[in-house]
Amino acid sequence: MAYFTKPQAILCDRDGTLIEDSHFLSHPDQIEWITGVLEALKFLKTQDISVLVVTNQSGVARGYFPVEAVEAVNDQMRRDAETASGAIADFYYCPHHPKGQVIQYSYVCDCRKPSPGLFIQAIAHHSLDPTRCWAIGDRLRDLEPGLQLGMKAFLVKTGYGIQEQQDLSKSPFSEQITVVSSMPEIINLISNESNSQQSKMLNVTH
Repeated sequence: MAYFTKPQAILCDRDGTLIEDSHFLSHPDQIEWITGVLEALKFLKTQDISVLVVTNQSGVARGYFPVEAVEAVNDQMRRDAETASGAIADFYYCPHHPKGQVIQYSYVCDCRKPSPGLFIQAIAHHSLDPTRCWAIGDRLRDLEPGLQLGMKAFLVKTGYGIQEQQDLSKSPFSEQITVVSSMPEIINLISNESNSQQSKMLNVTH
Protein backbone atom coordinates (compact mmCIF):
# COMPACT_ATOMS: atom_id res chain seq x y z
CA MET A 1 0.00 0.00 0.00
CA ALA A 2 1.26 3.47 -0.91
CA TYR A 3 1.40 6.07 1.82
CA PHE A 4 1.24 9.84 1.52
CA THR A 5 2.44 12.65 3.75
CA LYS A 6 -0.33 13.99 5.96
CA PRO A 7 -2.15 16.79 4.10
CA GLN A 8 -2.75 20.28 5.39
CA ALA A 9 -6.34 20.14 4.14
CA ILE A 10 -8.69 18.02 2.05
CA LEU A 11 -10.89 19.68 -0.56
CA CYS A 12 -13.73 17.24 -0.85
CA ASP A 13 -16.75 16.89 -3.11
CA ARG A 14 -20.13 16.57 -1.38
CA ASP A 15 -22.77 14.45 -3.14
CA GLY A 16 -21.48 10.98 -3.98
CA THR A 17 -18.36 11.44 -1.86
CA LEU A 18 -19.47 12.39 1.66
CA ILE A 19 -23.18 11.74 1.32
CA GLU A 20 -25.20 9.60 -1.08
CA ASP A 21 -26.01 11.33 -4.37
CA SER A 22 -29.82 11.48 -4.42
CA HIS A 23 -29.87 13.58 -7.63
CA PHE A 24 -30.38 17.26 -6.83
CA LEU A 25 -30.71 16.78 -3.09
CA SER A 26 -32.55 19.80 -1.70
CA HIS A 27 -33.54 19.11 1.91
CA PRO A 28 -31.63 18.11 5.06
CA ASP A 29 -33.98 15.15 5.53
CA GLN A 30 -32.54 13.62 2.35
CA ILE A 31 -29.00 13.42 3.74
CA GLU A 32 -27.61 9.89 3.88
CA TRP A 33 -23.98 9.74 4.97
CA ILE A 34 -21.83 7.24 3.11
CA THR A 35 -20.70 4.46 5.45
CA GLY A 36 -17.62 5.38 7.47
CA VAL A 37 -17.47 9.04 6.46
CA LEU A 38 -18.46 10.51 9.83
CA GLU A 39 -15.87 8.32 11.54
CA ALA A 40 -13.27 9.48 9.01
CA LEU A 41 -14.14 13.13 9.72
CA LYS A 42 -13.58 12.44 13.42
CA PHE A 43 -10.15 10.93 12.72
CA LEU A 44 -9.15 13.79 10.41
CA LYS A 45 -10.04 16.28 13.14
CA THR A 46 -7.73 14.49 15.60
CA GLN A 47 -4.95 14.97 13.02
CA ASP A 48 -5.69 18.69 12.53
CA ILE A 49 -6.50 18.09 8.86
CA SER A 50 -9.10 20.58 7.66
CA VAL A 51 -11.93 19.30 5.47
CA LEU A 52 -13.36 21.82 3.01
CA VAL A 53 -16.37 20.84 0.93
CA VAL A 54 -16.38 22.07 -2.67
CA THR A 55 -19.54 21.29 -4.62
CA ASN A 56 -21.40 22.10 -7.83
CA GLN A 57 -25.06 22.85 -7.09
CA SER A 58 -26.53 23.62 -10.49
CA GLY A 59 -30.01 22.82 -9.19
CA VAL A 60 -30.11 26.48 -8.17
CA ALA A 61 -29.59 27.71 -11.73
CA ARG A 62 -31.97 25.05 -13.05
CA GLY A 63 -34.71 26.34 -10.75
CA TYR A 64 -35.00 23.13 -8.75
CA PHE A 65 -34.27 24.79 -5.40
CA PRO A 66 -32.98 28.12 -4.00
CA VAL A 67 -29.55 28.83 -2.52
CA GLU A 68 -31.18 28.65 0.93
CA ALA A 69 -31.81 24.94 0.35
CA VAL A 70 -28.13 24.33 -0.43
CA GLU A 71 -27.12 26.19 2.71
CA ALA A 72 -29.65 24.29 4.84
CA VAL A 73 -28.19 20.97 3.71
CA ASN A 74 -24.64 22.22 4.30
CA ASP A 75 -25.56 23.47 7.77
CA GLN A 76 -27.06 20.10 8.70
CA MET A 77 -23.97 18.31 7.43
CA ARG A 78 -21.80 20.56 9.58
CA ARG A 79 -23.94 19.76 12.63
CA ASP A 80 -23.87 16.03 11.89
CA ALA A 81 -20.07 16.12 11.67
CA GLU A 82 -19.80 17.99 14.97
CA THR A 83 -22.18 15.54 16.66
CA ALA A 84 -19.87 12.75 15.53
CA SER A 85 -16.86 14.65 16.99
CA GLY A 86 -15.65 15.56 13.51
CA ALA A 87 -15.64 18.85 11.63
CA ILE A 88 -16.18 20.42 8.25
CA ALA A 89 -14.20 23.64 8.20
CA ASP A 90 -16.05 25.31 5.33
CA PHE A 91 -18.38 24.87 2.38
CA TYR A 92 -17.92 26.34 -1.10
CA TYR A 93 -20.62 25.84 -3.71
CA CYS A 94 -21.29 26.92 -7.27
CA PRO A 95 -24.98 27.66 -8.00
CA HIS A 96 -24.42 28.36 -11.69
CA HIS A 97 -25.06 26.54 -14.95
CA PRO A 98 -24.65 27.95 -18.47
CA LYS A 99 -28.01 26.50 -19.53
CA GLY A 100 -30.02 27.20 -16.38
CA GLN A 101 -33.52 28.60 -16.03
CA VAL A 102 -32.86 31.22 -13.34
CA ILE A 103 -31.31 34.14 -15.20
CA GLN A 104 -29.14 35.45 -12.37
CA TYR A 105 -27.35 32.08 -12.11
CA SER A 106 -27.37 31.05 -15.78
CA TYR A 107 -23.98 31.89 -17.23
CA VAL A 108 -20.50 30.49 -17.71
CA CYS A 109 -18.66 31.08 -14.44
CA ASP A 110 -15.16 30.35 -13.15
CA CYS A 111 -16.35 28.42 -10.09
CA ARG A 112 -18.23 25.45 -11.57
CA LYS A 113 -15.90 22.47 -11.43
CA PRO A 114 -13.70 21.62 -13.34
CA SER A 115 -12.95 25.37 -13.30
CA PRO A 116 -10.73 26.15 -10.32
CA GLY A 117 -12.53 29.19 -8.89
CA LEU A 118 -13.86 27.58 -5.71
CA PHE A 119 -10.53 25.90 -5.04
CA ILE A 120 -8.74 29.22 -5.39
CA GLN A 121 -11.21 30.82 -2.97
CA ALA A 122 -10.71 28.05 -0.41
CA ILE A 123 -6.93 28.27 -0.67
CA ALA A 124 -7.00 32.03 -0.15
CA HIS A 125 -9.53 31.98 2.71
CA HIS A 126 -7.67 29.30 4.66
CA SER A 127 -4.10 30.26 3.73
CA LEU A 128 -3.41 26.84 2.24
CA ASP A 129 -0.43 25.53 0.33
CA PRO A 130 -2.09 23.58 -2.52
CA THR A 131 0.91 21.29 -2.86
CA ARG A 132 0.13 20.09 0.67
CA CYS A 133 -3.59 19.51 0.00
CA TRP A 134 -5.66 16.64 -1.35
CA ALA A 135 -8.65 16.72 -3.69
CA ILE A 136 -11.23 13.95 -3.32
CA GLY A 137 -14.35 13.27 -5.35
CA ASP A 138 -16.42 10.78 -7.33
CA ARG A 139 -16.00 12.59 -10.67
CA LEU A 140 -12.89 13.56 -12.57
CA ARG A 141 -14.12 17.15 -12.69
CA ASP A 142 -13.93 17.18 -8.86
CA LEU A 143 -10.21 16.44 -9.07
CA GLU A 144 -9.03 18.44 -12.06
CA PRO A 145 -8.98 21.86 -10.31
CA GLY A 146 -6.84 20.44 -7.52
CA LEU A 147 -4.48 18.71 -9.91
CA GLN A 148 -4.03 21.94 -11.86
CA LEU A 149 -3.01 23.60 -8.59
CA GLY A 150 -0.58 20.86 -7.55
CA MET A 151 -2.74 18.80 -5.19
CA LYS A 152 -2.79 15.03 -4.83
CA ALA A 153 -6.06 13.57 -6.12
CA PHE A 154 -8.21 10.61 -5.10
CA LEU A 155 -11.18 9.24 -7.02
CA VAL A 156 -13.70 7.39 -4.86
CA LYS A 157 -15.81 4.52 -6.19
CA THR A 158 -18.94 5.76 -4.43
CA GLY A 159 -21.43 7.97 -6.28
CA TYR A 160 -20.41 8.12 -9.95
CA GLY A 161 -16.91 6.91 -9.18
CA ILE A 162 -17.09 3.48 -10.80
CA GLN A 163 -18.42 5.01 -14.04
CA GLU A 164 -15.78 7.72 -13.94
CA GLN A 165 -13.03 5.16 -13.39
CA GLN A 166 -13.84 3.73 -16.82
CA ASP A 167 -12.88 7.07 -18.36
CA LEU A 168 -9.81 7.56 -16.22
CA SER A 169 -7.40 6.40 -18.91
CA LYS A 170 -8.62 9.23 -21.15
CA SER A 171 -7.74 11.90 -18.61
CA PRO A 172 -4.43 13.75 -19.02
CA PHE A 173 -4.12 13.40 -15.23
CA SER A 174 -4.70 9.63 -15.14
CA GLU A 175 -1.24 8.83 -13.76
CA GLN A 176 -1.71 11.35 -10.95
CA ILE A 177 -5.02 10.02 -9.65
CA THR A 178 -5.27 7.35 -6.95
CA VAL A 179 -8.50 5.30 -6.92
CA VAL A 180 -9.94 4.36 -3.51
CA SER A 181 -13.09 2.50 -2.56
CA SER A 182 -14.57 5.38 -0.57
CA MET A 183 -13.60 8.53 1.26
CA PRO A 184 -12.84 6.76 4.59
CA GLU A 185 -10.13 4.69 2.89
CA ILE A 186 -7.91 7.75 2.63
CA ILE A 187 -7.12 7.62 6.33
CA ASN A 188 -5.28 4.37 5.63
CA LEU A 189 -3.05 6.22 3.17
CA ILE A 190 -1.78 8.88 5.56
CA SER A 191 1.80 8.15 6.54
CA ASN A 192 3.92 8.65 9.66
CA GLU A 193 2.42 9.35 13.07
CA SER A 194 -1.14 9.34 11.71
CA ASN A 195 -1.11 5.62 11.01
CA SER A 196 0.08 4.89 14.51
CA GLN A 197 -2.73 6.97 15.96
CA GLN A 198 -5.28 5.28 13.71
CA SER A 199 -4.10 1.82 14.77
CA LYS A 200 -4.51 2.74 18.43
CA MET A 201 -8.05 3.98 17.74
CA LEU A 202 -8.96 0.80 15.86
CA ASN A 203 -7.50 -1.41 18.61
CA VAL A 204 -9.59 0.37 21.21
CA THR A 205 -12.71 0.10 19.04
CA HIS A 206 -12.26 -3.60 18.41
